[in-house]
Parts: sequence; C-alpha cells; structure tokens
Amino acid sequence: MNVKVFSIVALAVVLLATFLFFGVFREDTQISQIEDICMEQEGEIAEEIIVVEDTAVVIETTLLRGEGPFNVMERLNIDRRLRQKIINYLSNETDFTTLRVGERFAGVFDLDTNRLLEFVYFQNPITTHRVMIFYDEEGNTTEIEYVLEERPSEIRHRLVRGTLNSPTLEAELRSMGFSTNLVGVATNVLGSRVAFRTDARIGDEFSLLLRETFFTDTAENGEVVERTLGERTQILHLFYSGVRAGTHRGYRFFDVPNSSYNAHYTDDGKAMIFAGLRYPLDRIHITSAYGMRRHPVTGVRTMHHGVDYRARVGTPVYAVAEGRVVKSAQDNLNGNYVAIRHLDGTTSYYLHLSRRNVAVGANVRARQQIGLSGATGLVTGPHLCFRIRDARGQWINPSNKRMIATPQLAGEKLESLQSQISEIREIYETLSTELVQAKESEPQLTEAKSENEKERTYIRSFSFSFFASVS
Repeated sequence: MNVKVFSIVALAVVLLATFLFFGVFREDTQISQIEDICMEQEGEIAEEIIVVEDTAVVIETTLLRGEGPFNVMERLNIDRRLRQKIINYLSNETDFTTLRVGERFAGVFDLDTNRLLEFVYFQNPITTHRVMIFYDEEGNTTEIEYVLEERPSEIRHRLVRGTLNSPTLEAELRSMGFSTNLVGVATNVLGSRVAFRTDARIGDEFSLLLRETFFTDTAENGEVVERTLGERTQILHLFYSGVRAGTHRGYRFFDVPNSSYNAHYTDDGKAMIFAGLRYPLDRIHITSAYGMRRHPVTGVRTMHHGVDYRARVGTPVYAVAEGRVVKSAQDNLNGNYVAIRHLDGTTSYYLHLSRRNVAVGANVRARQQIGLSGATGLVTGPHLCFRIRDARGQWINPSNKRMIATPQLAGEKLESLQSQISEIREIYETLSTELVQAKESEPQLTEAKSENEKERTYIRSFSFSFFASVS
C-alpha cells in the first residue's frame, strides 16, 4: 500500500514539474484537482495512469471493489449532474451489472478549463464506449454524443468432444479448461434434461459446438498474438449420451439482440431450462441493478429494491407468473404500477407504466400482458422497474430468479429456430468429419501404468478441437 501511495504521489510531482518546465502551469485549483484524483479511496488505491497531451489531460483509472461507474466519475471529480447524463447514455448501450473489479475507465479533461471532454469505458480488449461532451463559450453543456468503437475480430467455430472420466460433468468441463461461465451454461442446459446425480456414468459421451471471437493483440514483448474474447463465446450445440441418461441435444436460438427468447431449446422448440418465471419484457437490457445506488433524480444514495429494464413508452409488459392482481394504482413515486400475488406467496411489482390493463382482483396467467411501459412517477426517462417480495414481505433480487420467455417456441420463432438448427448441424457435421480424420491420423495410444495401480490413458477428444471461420 505504501509503495502504491509513493508511486502515485511521485507521479503527481512529475506531472507538476512538467507543467512548470513547459510553461503550462495552471491555477492551483487545477493542479489540486488532479492531485485529488490520485488520493487514497477508503483504504484502497485505484491504479491511475495520467497522460498530459497538448490540450488535454487523460486520466485512466480502474474500478475498485464495491464501485460502479458513478463512483469512478465521483473520484474523477466530474459534476454530479453530468455524471447522471453520462450514466443514462452508457446504460442504454451496455450492461453495468456484469462489471468486475479492475475494469478500466478514463476521463479526458481540457488542460485550460478542467472541463470533462470525454468519459471512456473500456469494456473489453475490442470494445470501447465513449461519451463526448461539448460546451458553449460560457461553459454550458450543449451536446452529448455517444460513440461505440469496435476493433476488428473474427468469428470461428470449434467442436469439442469428450468422455466423462470425472464424477460430474461440471468437474470434467473444468478439467478441460472451460471458463466458469461456460461450465455453468453447459451444466444448467443439459441439467434440465439429465439427472446428473443419479444417471451420469463414467464413459458417457458429450460434445460442445462453440462460437468464439478472435482478435489480434500486442504482447508485452511487442509480438503480435491472437487472443480469444471469452465473454463472447457461445455454446451453439450441446450433446450428451449415456446408457442411463439417454441421448439429448440442445441448440442456441438467436432472436434479436437482448431478446428474452435468446436461449437453448430442443429441436422441437422446448426450452432447456428448469421451470422458472417468465420475463416481463420481450427484450431484456438492465440499466440499473438491484442494490445500493445513487438515485438518478434526487442524487441521494439509497437502496434500489428492483431491477430497471430499458423499455420505450408503450412496450408491452407481461406477468411473470400466474397470480391475482393485488394492486393497480398510481402515486407520485412509482407512477402507474401493478402488483401481482403468485401461488408461492411472492408478489411481483411493475412500476412506471404508461397504462395499466388489469384491475385489482383480476386473475392473470403467466405471460399475460398487464400494461405498457412508460415514464410515470419519479424517473428521468422511460423504463420498467421490476421488483419481487418474497412470501415474508422482504424484497429480493429479481436477477437471482431463473426466468424464461416461454417453455415452448411456436409460430415464426419455431420456424426461425429450425432454420438455425439446420445451419448449426451443417457446421457440426463438417467439424465432426475433420475431427474423425485427425484422430485416425494420430498414433495409437496404449495402456500405461501409474506408480500405484494400472490405469488406462484415455484419448480425450477435446485435444482434437477444430475451427471453422465465419466469413
């Protein structure tokens, strides 16, 4: 901790010396503002990089534990009213609920006026979000512009096959080097069809068809290398077969971006997920998560008991489960809202509606339209605030509830799924052929002995993973 403090203070001193040497020294308040950004924050130091350009100062910082973008901007001394405008722009374009400690942000400040020119969020190695601010001669904000930057990348497909040699599929996939996220997706999807605790057996076969994103990067030694952007990896096809478990296949369906229908289904359109609530909207994009936050209107740090979803005025809002309407009302805080009591004793709330389609006492079914989203009540713009109370009346995080759009696709969506399955099968068959050819060209492996007992050296087919690029 002392070394970091010394390094940051030394950096501030060097910066000050640079100002003096080149004759660009500004008022003491300007220098102190930059120094303040380098101060210790609640016992933890943010990694700061300060670059002085001809007309601007660029301060790059990292996200600390327990922080969000609002806190980062607060550390950068950005005006509170401007912070909220920036958050509104960014939250419509990216999901801040998945932020991790260490993610990078930057502020670009005018060297003469200290005004914020840009706020930058480096989402991943190839995606950068920029919010640019423009001012008039009096220093008033005249325009805010959002820019998305994407570095070139390439989509490839990879087929991975394996045999269960571990007690569980989860352990097997982890031993193969899969990320926690992909392991979770695979086990949850297949777990909706296979009772792994009772039916999985050593020797069961499985395979995953992956859609991966590749990009070129520069290593520390200056060498150009190729990397995978893990957070964009998708499982297009899952296969599992065992004597006790039976044979099961699942396919990833892509509807439209952020669609609640984007999930894994069987070839006849059945959702491969444990029974869950329905989504309240057709498209899901979280703009404000459950938990402590600074209220966008009042600026006061308070507990947010729900999840805010982006939704234009007039977007259909659906009941997440069967139940009875216990509230259909309007007030200054929540605007038009509906509350539904469900069979398990929980109550779901739908706030800031532009219209309510149900009355108190009405029985509703899952996925029934109960109103239209809006911007009524104490809000800065249109969205749906969705909340859940448990049977004891305590607020719970809706994001912890498993949700689906439908248990069975039908109509145009089912047709679209089946069309996508045809494409997936074509890729699968192509890679399967290459996989077999590669295995046949490999030298035969024989039995091996360990120090304690005989054991067979299994040929794990994930060693023969093949790629197919998408043009």
